[in-house]
Amino acid sequence: MDRRVVVLGSCSVCHVFASPNLPNRGETVIGDDYHIVVGGKGSGQAIVACRLGSEVFMLEHLGDDAYGRREKESYREMGIHTEYVYLDKDCPTGTGGIFLDAQGQNKIIIVPGANSNVSCRDIDNMREVLQGAKILGTQFEVPAATVDYAIRTADGMGVRTLLDPAPVTAFDESLYPHISIIKPNECEAAELTGIRVEDTDSAARAGKWFLDKGVKEAAIITLGEKGAVLVTRQGVKHFPGLTVKAVDTGGAGDTFAGALLAALSRDWPLEKSIRYAQCASAICVTRTGSYSMTRQEEVDRLFAETYPCEAV
Repeated sequence: MDRRVVVLGSCSVCHVFASPNLPNRGETVIGDDYHIVVGGKGSGQAIVACRLGSEVFMLEHLGDDAYGRREKESYREMGIHTEYVYLDKDCPTGTGGIFLDAQGQNKIIIVPGANSNVSCRDIDNMREVLQGAKILGTQFEVPAATVDYAIRTADGMGVRTLLDPAPVTAFDESLYPHISIIKPNECEAAELTGIRVEDTDSAARAGKWFLDKGVKEAAIITLGEKGAVLVTRQGVKHFPGLTVKAVDTGGAGDTFAGALLAALSRDWPLEKSIRYAQCASAICVTRTGSYSMTRQEEVDRLFAETYPCEAV
């Protein structure tokens, strides 16, 4: 069965600094750990979707440097199609700084690097692959104009589209009717809609705002440990968060998005797909590590234990 997912990739070499508390403006604090993780929203979502059983094609630009070459090879080893993963000689692989406190909360700065080179021409070059996809996954760590063109192109082919609008970026609002599903977190939803999102009721209002703008199927507002709110034209449903001890929340949103792509590529209903994505995200926050640590058997087991009536 064809479970093809196309992801507009972004890759960042993330330098992670951990300290008991994050510094305030102008403050210096002493940290207690430092390590490097190669991540990025697009690549993370693609890796998770692949780990959870989808056939993943990724469009991505990396620097032709040690990090970029190593990352492309790791994709190939995982089983991600890399025909459209390019190594750019004139630009380094994207980089990021992640600042992590003892509670697992984070602040992140990204410098795009080669991510900025993902272009509309690249979309045209992979039209045949996109035509056969179950769903296109996008985010805004690549140029907004390319994201816009990709979503409109996929929608014109009848391919489902998912937009994770992070980091929040200005875009033409005429794009909304071409988006099948939009998945912001509470901060992103608030910035896009002007509605202060702090609970399920305000999340529902923000979700309705997206539908009123023309989003075709659904808005999924993620609320961290408070779970997620699904808003469709049929109604609103709150999915409480799973109770776990968070160690690092940094990859939670991208793991949720990648697992959602994987579940939707199986033609699962939205509600079941969200529950599956929550299980993947819940496992993610209990440890520090790369997206490649995602294991389908582990997510399937938690899903079966938590939602036995919807077992995989």
